[in-house]
Amino acid sequence: MQVSRNNLLFVLLFAGGIVLPTAILSFLSFRNIQNEIYLSQKNFDENLNAFQNEVEEAIEKEQAKIYQETKAASLFLYEQPQGLLDFGHAAEFKSVEGLDAIFLFNNGNLIYPDMTSKKFFKSSNFSNSVPSALDKKLYQVETSGLKDSIAQKIYLEQRSRSLRPTSFFFESKEEQIQNILGLIRFYYKNKKYDEALHLLEILESNPHQQGYLHADLTYAVYLLHFEILVFQRKHQEAQDYCLSVLAQFLDKQNIDDISSSRYFFESAFTRILSFENLSQEKREAFWNLRENFNRQLGYMDILYYNRDLFQEILNDDVSSKEGILYKNTEEVTLFKMSYPYLSGDQVVIAVINKDAYKARLQSKLKTVVQSYKNIPFSITENSDKLLMGEIPEGAPIIAQHYISDAFEWEFTLYEKDMQDIHKETRHRMFLMYGLMLFALITVIFGSFFMFRFITQERKLLAMKANFLSSVSHELKTPLTSIKMFAEMMARGRLQRAEKVQEYSTLIGKEASRLENLIGAILNYTRMEHGTGAFKWERLDFSICAKKVFDAVEDIGVEKGLTFYTHFEPNVFVMGDYTALYSLVQNLIDNAIKYTEAPGDIKVDVRSDSEWVIFSVADTGIGIAASEQKNIFNDFYRVGDEMTRSTKGSGLGLATVKRVAETHKATISLVSKPGKGSTFTVKFKKAE
Repeated sequence: MQVSRNNLLFVLLFAGGIVLPTAILSFLSFRNIQNEIYLSQKNFDENLNAFQNEVEEAIEKEQAKIYQETKAASLFLYEQPQGLLDFGHAAEFKSVEGLDAIFLFNNGNLIYPDMTSKKFFKSSNFSNSVPSALDKKLYQVETSGLKDSIAQKIYLEQRSRSLRPTSFFFESKEEQIQNILGLIRFYYKNKKYDEALHLLEILESNPHQQGYLHADLTYAVYLLHFEILVFQRKHQEAQDYCLSVLAQFLDKQNIDDISSSRYFFESAFTRILSFENLSQEKREAFWNLRENFNRQLGYMDILYYNRDLFQEILNDDVSSKEGILYKNTEEVTLFKMSYPYLSGDQVVIAVINKDAYKARLQSKLKTVVQSYKNIPFSITENSDKLLMGEIPEGAPIIAQHYISDAFEWEFTLYEKDMQDIHKETRHRMFLMYGLMLFALITVIFGSFFMFRFITQERKLLAMKANFLSSVSHELKTPLTSIKMFAEMMARGRLQRAEKVQEYSTLIGKEASRLENLIGAILNYTRMEHGTGAFKWERLDFSICAKKVFDAVEDIGVEKGLTFYTHFEPNVFVMGDYTALYSLVQNLIDNAIKYTEAPGDIKVDVRSDSEWVIFSVADTGIGIAASEQKNIFNDFYRVGDEMTRSTKGSGLGLATVKRVAETHKATISLVSKPGKGSTFTVKFKKAE
């Protein structure tokens, strides 16, 4: 049998498009793999230079970005009014990630933040609320004869409370102040707010008398005064008092009590914002006051505690080329920005948030490092703290230098151990060898299965040719007989009636034979269309099998065969009647065809708990074990003299198998040459 033209083209394409290129690529790849060590060393040297450049470039770009953001923030602050309340909204404040504070100077003078009462109260919403004479004392109390006034007041208070009078006239001023504070606590505890306020006014009107007190105690006195006014629901007086304390605070030459004052103002502003009768205009003003004041107070705190370092960096000259100067201490890191970043005598001093600044630089470095995982490097701070990478033991240093202006970050590159290169190379070589072998094995197996497919197709073509030959002969024989007998009857050559009846019977048998052959072919074709061509119903399999047996029994009896049958009633299955009829017919027909007289055929239909079992056993020629695996294939016929002399299409058992598979049934065969065969089909019982 010749290979078809399509198969020949397929073989040529497979050989020319897959096998030959795979062989050539395998040869070239095996040669290139041998040079892998040299290529790995060369790639490492190239990646080393690229990695170093990308690390330095990443740091430079991120620092340049911070400088630009700082410049933009400083320009915003410089162009805006610097008064505490001159910012329309607190959220407009420009901040830079990585910086804690930005200070503006011009000709050495602080421009932002400006914490003076003159700037604060100018054009603010509080101008009508602040007392007209802030330079005077908040509450006028006669200070002459203070010792006698305080002594008399305390003495009278103690007598009215039936307390043991103290020798107040003989105490020091410190002891007098402590006694006043004790009496204030007594009044406050007993809700005698007017008496407590009167004594608070005495202390507050004589600030020189309490100069020895700690700042926390001073602002505790202020807060108590404010709270008493709130308890008395004197909201307007509470607002005026808070602003008066703020004015005193801003007029100080040296702000050295920021931490204690912060708590007072935060508490007071928050409490004022909770007033229900506060106008919308004042509410917005106090809100902005709280936000801006807290921020600027924090700035002043930084400036106060680092004033020497600020003065030092202000006096240092910055190179006209760079425009940036860094100052580092253990507590704080500053950088100064001036010309050419800023114009004229403008100067910005930024306080770096070390953690945020480092995190910002490291995030950029991590992106670079991920692309160069095989390069040994380290980034250390202050020459000992490891930030990124690792320090390989005993590895020679290739390059080492500082990469950050803000911190002492030392970037070090190390020589890679040749053993590591060989190890990585071996891994890649094994991987490449494995891929090549996999490709070759795939091609080999593909070739094997392709040629096996072609061989099977050739066998199928041979069986189809045999089928066509058999079918042609099977169709031609009954047609010839029918035509011959019909012509004889048509021409009147048969005079006797018994001859006409005989020939008519023969024509009917040949027509039935032709009908059965065509029906087998149609059934096979229907099987190829799948279950969609089936009509499913619940049916009694015994009735179907009995009907088939009744139709073919005469053929076996005429041949001299003996039948033994058993049809158990009421054995129901779900199936297609026509397909099941074809299955039973093919198995019984095969038993009759391949059993010579005298012979026995047993047809049995029975059931158990789950299955309906149909079996056909004969005492015919049997089937060799080597042939049993092929008998259910399309167009296949056992190649011995007996089967060759027996008429058939090679589709009977193929049809049986397809019907069984479609009905989810199992089919089995037990056969020995010369002893007969037994076919058993098991169907699932219908519910």
